[in-house]
Amino acid sequence: MGMTKGKTMLFLLNDHIVELDMPEAHLRQRWRSIGCGDPHTLRAQDAIEFVGGKVCEAMRKSVALGPEELKDYAALIIAKTGANSLMLKPKSNGGLEPRLQDLPKLVLETYQRGAANDQREGLAHAGS
Repeated sequence: MGMTKGKTMLFLLNDHIVELDMPEAHLRQRWRSIGCGDPHTLRAQDAIEFVGGKVCEAMRKSVALGPEELKDYAALIIAKTGANSLMLKPKSNGGLEPRLQDLPKLVLETYQRGAANDQREGLAHAGS
């Protein structure tokens, strides 16, 4: 299953690292807002297609996914697949090819530190 740090999980969705406490509890509280339907009736493939569709739609509109959306999608994928990473690679027909992985905790923590450093550097350059 996914890697946990206490009850907190790290999840990688494309180039976004998501830190999520108790993914199953998050999904139970938010599934109506997410719009995925009752998660108990979803198969893993349904969850992957749902998230892939939402990410594809955001990419087409050039809209960034917000932190809450990222947590929602991460919780759904974790709960339905057990994976801690979903990469959606563009295909030549305009769709996205999903790739699930269970990455080592160290890889996710390293990615999280790199993303945090990039954000700090971006803020420092913005202030110059």
